[in-house]
Amino acid sequence: MIWIDVVNEANVRFWRRFLKKFRGPVLLTTRRKGSLVELLRAMIPIEAVVVGEWGASDYEKLISFAERVKELTSLIADRDVELAVSKASVEQARVAFGLGIPYIAMNDNDIPPHVVTKLTFPLSTLSIVPECFSGPTYGETIRFKGLFEVSHVLDFMEDGEFVRSDLGLEGEYVVVRYPPAASHYLRESGPFERIVEKFLRERKIPAVKIKREGVIELPSGERVSASIDGISLISRSAGVISGGGTMAREAALLGVPSISLFPGEDPCVSKILLREGLMRKATDLPSVYDELRKEWESGRLKERAREFLRGCEDPAEVLMRVIKSRGLS
Repeated sequence: MIWIDVVNEANVRFWRRFLKKFRGPVLLTTRRKGSLVELLRAMIPIEAVVVGEWGASDYEKLISFAERVKELTSLIADRDVELAVSKASVEQARVAFGLGIPYIAMNDNDIPPHVVTKLTFPLSTLSIVPECFSGPTYGETIRFKGLFEVSHVLDFMEDGEFVRSDLGLEGEYVVVRYPPAASHYLRESGPFERIVEKFLRERKIPAVKIKREGVIELPSGERVSASIDGISLISRSAGVISGGGTMAREAALLGVPSISLFPGEDPCVSKILLREGLMRKATDLPSVYDELRKEWESGRLKERAREFLRGCEDPAEVLMRVIKSRGLS
């Protein structure tokens, strides 16, 4: 049996794609975080065991970590788990290490110092990272060409949406993803809110705002609680303005104009898309509009995105090959 721990909404598409290919027994665990549990239930047929919750502040993260490690240990200790695998689950890393279970760690954020990789990679049996990853991995490492969001987009392109995300929207709109400032890798949002709010006000462009997981602000100003399949929402939009990473990269791979206002240094996977011209970086109000306008006028973004995708490996397939090589498929 393999044990998969899904800890973020952004990873659900990856695990859905992987589990379509994997035929062996699986124990699936998750935690309470935004709309994560609802998304898993809607998109993956395997029932996930909900263990613990996400913490926002440093204190809450530490307490949640300790409590979740204890609960997961009780859950896993008497089960015949041959392999543990996750993308950025620090609790799984600690439990697998403590119980002597081989552990595969996956991550793509090489911005120093990235706390999650410091807490997972040193405890791993093997790590899977993009070719561009520049951070330390400590042990056996498999590198693949591309980025994890390739699996998200391929899954959407092949199977469509599973959670309706139009929210009654009509006409063109942009998706605004506010920085996930409570995450370890991002402690400040910079001038994002000031720039974006002024841009939307001056240009009178309808926007769907995602300020935190599970809560959406519609162009009318109404706030709704919703389980969002982000790719579905992005695919119908006129563009994405993001202070985070995943949605900006998903948009770029879909060929949807993607403007990054990520504060500070970008992770290597974003740098690839910036270099390829599939994603654009903006630092102030005029450049947000200029970069969006360039993409609206070019008309070749989708074609270039498809070409880029064809040159990438599917990381879900990479993981599948690694597990097969260990005789667990």
